[in-house]
Amino acid sequence: MRISYLKEFIILSKCLNYSLAAKHLNITQPGLSRHIAALEDEIGVKLFSRDTHKVTLTRSGVQFLDGIKKIIRDYENLCESVLKGDIAKLTIGIPYYGINRYLSHIVSEFEVANRQIQIEYFPAYPDEIIMGLLSMQADVAVFPRVDTLDFPHLTFQDAFKEPFVVMMNKKHVLSSKARLTLTDIAAREFIVLKGDFGMALFKNLCDVCSQQGLHAPQKIDEADSIEAAALKMKPDTGMMVLPHHLTDSNISGNVKCVDLFETDCYLNVSLVRSTDNPNPAIDQFIRFYMKQV
Repeated sequence: MRISYLKEFIILSKCLNYSLAAKHLNITQPGLSRHIAALEDEIGVKLFSRDTHKVTLTRSGVQFLDGIKKIIRDYENLCESVLKGDIAKLTIGIPYYGINRYLSHIVSEFEVANRQIQIEYFPAYPDEIIMGLLSMQADVAVFPRVDTLDFPHLTFQDAFKEPFVVMMNKKHVLSSKARLTLTDIAAREFIVLKGDFGMALFKNLCDVCSQQGLHAPQKIDEADSIEAAALKMKPDTGMMVLPHHLTDSNISGNVKCVDLFETDCYLNVSLVRSTDNPNPAIDQFIRFYMKQV
């Protein structure tokens, strides 16, 4: 039994006219008649009643049509799946400017080892990535974890530690230093990134200062983005604490990033996923990532 004959049967059952069906199928009318006759012979029943005026489906033809439509759909879905190599999709959330530090070489190796998984990216600020994970726009994410942020539907698996940097105007008095300590930035004026992550990051810095008996940095302004913060930074005021990978971002020619050298000042970069997301490629990626780091 040929699949093409079955498809021709479906078209003829819609048209109920051999000439119209043959034209639609781009074959001759005698050819269509032969194919339908061969199909009826193989099944052993008449599918159509025909006379000089009209063509109608027999009772057996109606029954056969109902079943064959599902078979054709399944066949076409199978062909599509085979053609694509049964490719799964994995969307990875990643902070702006973080792809080189967090992903580039690992994803390249993962794709070589898992050619059946198609990688897509969801670049955003951490707050947006969290929302993307909860809404399943992203399957898994790699970004710095801040202890004060707690999301019951997300799981965090720490991969490695990342130190802080402090971004400031190039003419700021501290910009000439090769690295900073908490004493350098205690009681200094900071710009904070708007949102839960930015506020949590700044609070983390304040807490570490307080634990060492230093005056906490002061928040003097907020910014919607790191780029906007860079524009607000003046030679005498306004700094921002950031994960270390921002050092390579070239955000603005107006600012400079200086390492914050303190034992307790670091972030845990984590693999994050929603507990509600069933995508099996997530576990494959997390296992692979953890082996690489």
